[in-house]
Parts: sequence; structure tokens; C-alpha cells
Amino acid sequence: MPLGENGRAGTPTKFISSTLRDESPNYSPDGRKIVFNSTRSGSFEIWVCEADGTNPVQLTNFGGPVTGSPRWSPDGRWIVFDTRVAGNPDIFLISSEGGRPRRLTTEASEDIVPSRSRDARFIYFSSTRSGSLQVWKIPAEGGEARQITTQGGYEGYESADGKYFYYMKGRNPTVPGIWRVPAGGGEETLFFDQHRAGIWRSWAVTNQGIYYVTGETPARTVIEYYSFATGKIKEVATPEKEVLTGSLGLNVSPDGKWLLYTQADQRGMDIMLVENFR
Repeated sequence: MPLGENGRAGTPTKFISSTLRDESPNYSPDGRKIVFNSTRSGSFEIWVCEADGTNPVQLTNFGGPVTGSPRWSPDGRWIVFDTRVAGNPDIFLISSEGGRPRRLTTEASEDIVPSRSRDARFIYFSSTRSGSLQVWKIPAEGGEARQITTQGGYEGYESADGKYFYYMKGRNPTVPGIWRVPAGGGEETLFFDQHRAGIWRSWAVTNQGIYYVTGETPARTVIEYYSFATGKIKEVATPEKEVLTGSLGLNVSPDGKWLLYTQADQRGMDIMLVENFR
């Protein structure tokens, strides 16, 4: 949906869609492309399309493992994502032009929901390698990972100046709100607590503020905006349909003119044919 100068969103339009599941959209740094994950090929894979939603191209071909949470590198050359090859969740990198994915984490722990640092040097991710879900960061070229949070940490994004990391506590957090920690680790503080029960994973950090989905239930939601400059919150849009909150569901174009969100248009089942089954 378009974002007006007054901060309110215009009329939403269907953008990236198929008869299967399309989710986790993320604009490229130059705003010319969008990466997303989809089951349109039969299993969750990473796809890229033009900024207007046309010309979708499949990047990964794992053919079965749950693959998702795609995010661009600041230079637009790489896409980081998670997948569960051989059942173990790990972080991978792939060229934005396609090719063979490169595995970044190899621990037996669950390593998921990555995001890039603003200077492209590091990748943040959530991991159970310390015994519970915490935020870690690892050099983008590989190497030793460093733990950033100790009191619970899941999905998040670095601030525009690279000083802080904003994050949520867990998958469906019993501790609500968006938290903040210095990018190198340190005191973990509650930034603001507007996330209400049942709403999670649909939020985006921009240079000027944070967009997020909130509400009492997934069927009754609003999209709001928190301004860093003023500390004030304003309503942006009231989606008519259910916003999907179990996957990365909200993103804003680099120029601040468009907001992408994932909603449930229809629910159903498909019958698939397996040839040469033995």
C-alpha cells in the first residue's frame, strides 16, 4: 500500500500473489527488487521479483526443507536466509543473482531469522546454542559467532547508525514489546511495549521509526508507526483481512513511499501428484 506524506496509508492493492503461500517480503537496498519466500514451486523456497511484483524468479531449490526469513545485504549482492537442511536449522547466504547457497552456521543448535548489519560486516541471528533463544552475530564471511543478548532474543534489526539492535524476545513472546541492546552487546532494555498479545513478527525498522502490526487478535489488527524523533505513535492503516504474523510480514520501501504486508486472502488445500513413486 502507498504511504502518504501525512503518514497514513492509501488503498491497499494485491501485489505478490499466487494460489499458494507468499510471505516475508523485503525490498532491496536500491528499491528495485523484492525478495520473498513462497511455496508456489511445491515447497518453501526463496524468490526474487521486480519492485512492481513482476518477473518472479526462484533462487533456491532445496526441494523440501522449510526455507525462509530472506534479507538483503546492504550492497544488494547477497541474500541471507535460514533453512533446515537435514532437519537442522542453519543460516545460509546466496547471491541475489542465484547460484549455489553457502552455509554460514554449522552448529547443532537452532540458528534462525538472520538480518544484516548496516555496514555489511556482520549477520545477526537467533540461536539456541547457549541453551535458550538468544541473539548472536557472526562475520558475514564466516568465523566465530558472538552472543549479544542473555535475557532472551529472537528476530530483530540494527538501527540506521549501527549503534543498536532492536529485537523481540521470542517466537510468540510472553514478554511483549520491542527491546534494544547495543550492537556489541550490553544492557538490554525495553524500548516500547505496543505489541499486544497474539501479534508478532510483523514489524520493520526504518531510519526514522518503527512500523508494526498490533491488535487484540490477528483478525482485528492495525498498522502503527513509532517515530524516533518525537516518541509518538500514530495509526497508519487498518487492514480489512487477517495479517499473517507467524512469518516476516512487514517491510517498507527505501524511499518510504510503499509498505508491504502479508495477509491471508484465502485458505485451502491442494492435491499433488508424485510420479514414479516407489
